[in-house]
Amino acid sequence: MATILKLIPIVLVSIFLFLLKPALQGAPFVPTPKSIIRKALKFANLKPGESLYDLGSGTGKVLVIGAKEFGAKVVGFEFSAFLFLISKLNFFFHRIKGNIYCQDFFKANLSNADVIFLFLTPRILAKLEEKFAKELKPGTRIVSFSSPLSSWKPSQTIPLLERKNKINLYLYSIS
Repeated sequence: MATILKLIPIVLVSIFLFLLKPALQGAPFVPTPKSIIRKALKFANLKPGESLYDLGSGTGKVLVIGAKEFGAKVVGFEFSAFLFLISKLNFFFHRIKGNIYCQDFFKANLSNADVIFLFLTPRILAKLEEKFAKELKPGTRIVSFSSPLSSWKPSQTIPLLERKNKINLYLYSIS
């Protein structure tokens, strides 16, 4: 029992460090409510068989909902090894066939995406704009929760009331 008690601080510090690195790089883990995920995927008009990419996929919740409720093929990118492992467990328990990668999404090929879900900081979104312009095919939809792409004009915006603050969903379409 004493050995287990000695391991608890080590485990807690390890989890903290796995979450700290992405946070310091501008992508902290903040879970998206399931109700917002459903609204976002409906807003993006995600159809069965389309490819849904989640950049900074956290625990895989967006991907699970996309696969189970919308019939999408799902691909996620998560930088934190701890969150990546949780995503893998979520895929296993929900019997999701899809791909999740423990890697920096800036190094990922996004050209096969039909819909991209984002819940990222404005700083990270600004860095993604050039990547999107180079890689995404016409017709790809991007739905961003909370923050807009700084130099792109959304095709649609939906205001949400979440935690008494005005928060928006932004939809972009690559032409």
